[in-house]
Amino acid sequence: MKRLLLLTAGIVLIALLAVVAPALSARPYLPEPVEFEMAGPRDGDLGAARSGRLRALRVAEPYVSPPLRAPKRFNLLGLRWAGSAEPDIAVRVRPVGGRWGRWTPVGAHPDGNPDAGSGERVTRGVSAPVWAGESDELQYRLSRRVPALRIELVNTTGSSTPADRARTAMRSAVSRVAVAALTPATAHAQAGRPNIVPRAAWGGNMCKPRGRIGYGSVKAAFVHHTVTASAYSPAQSRAAVLAICRYHRNSNGWGDIGYNFVVDRYGTIYEGRAGGVDRAVVGAQAQGWNAQSTGIANLGTFTAQPQSPQAIASMARLIRWKLPLHGAPTAGSVGLVSRGGATTRYPGGQTHSFNRVSGHRDGNQTSCPGTRLFAQLPDLRRRVGGVAPAAPPTGEGDGGGFTGAR
Repeated sequence: MKRLLLLTAGIVLIALLAVVAPALSARPYLPEPVEFEMAGPRDGDLGAARSGRLRALRVAEPYVSPPLRAPKRFNLLGLRWAGSAEPDIAVRVRPVGGRWGRWTPVGAHPDGNPDAGSGERVTRGVSAPVWAGESDELQYRLSRRVPALRIELVNTTGSSTPADRARTAMRSAVSRVAVAALTPATAHAQAGRPNIVPRAAWGGNMCKPRGRIGYGSVKAAFVHHTVTASAYSPAQSRAAVLAICRYHRNSNGWGDIGYNFVVDRYGTIYEGRAGGVDRAVVGAQAQGWNAQSTGIANLGTFTAQPQSPQAIASMARLIRWKLPLHGAPTAGSVGLVSRGGATTRYPGGQTHSFNRVSGHRDGNQTSCPGTRLFAQLPDLRRRVGGVAPAAPPTGEGDGGGFTGAR
């Protein structure tokens, strides 16, 4: 009997060690992302209309879905459909155990898109991603119906199922102890460079880039916002960056997250697209201008509310470091040559003058970075000030596209 008890205890201990093993590291534990999808309701499917005339009538109709319960908990969602229609979209979510949130407008195309000739897919028939916090229900409305609609869902907090939640809680507890015991003294940031959370710290190893990494030039900075239907805590910011990356890579079909940097409302700066924060990495953040700029996304929706002072200050530090690093001053204007594209305001080959710090809507057909944040850009430029350029790094491209691969 004693041997049996010892054997059972040994088996339980081995099983327990196997569960917590991923948390035994100096790096905080990050759960593996879970991605899944669900079809839209049958009454919203255009394929149900038999005659061409009836189908045409139904296309023109607005549509509001019933409340939909997802098969698992999710943190981010987006819509995908067949064809290239761009309806007005709004979504709302219901946090677990909570009330329905507000209706949130969503772009009917990705917030960005690669430049022509970049090798990345230019996406149609897919919405921008929406951060949903910890939710299990959703609802959407469309200004016109679209065919074959599907809902793309991502969970990056390790909470999709009861088993996942139990495993995440156990590993997170072990991770806190391991990190405290194994982490060396904090390294200081390089002179002039702001603190930037590296990809490894938000789970970039779980969103590895596909294809080659392009290098161009950095002559200006475009400011963006993401879409959020739910508030987020400091601990959720990293999960939100990973969720956006997975959506951009797997739902949009891009090579990586579209933005070069992401800033949360608490002022934390995250490394975005892989390739080196000190290099001129070509993103998918401002179609037509990607190979001549860097893109900084603000985590949140700033249509009705402004960005926080902490985030504005962090962006100013980032731009003061980033632009001069690539031989560009931080003040004044610069002429950029459009490479064209469906979302670009200016046709391919046309030169347009931009502020060195511009909003996404200055160069593309979008409301990004939101009315309130766009109104804060003059203050951001004042905070950035005028910093003289340094010599561009060796191997800096001329803005023409891809000069490197990895």
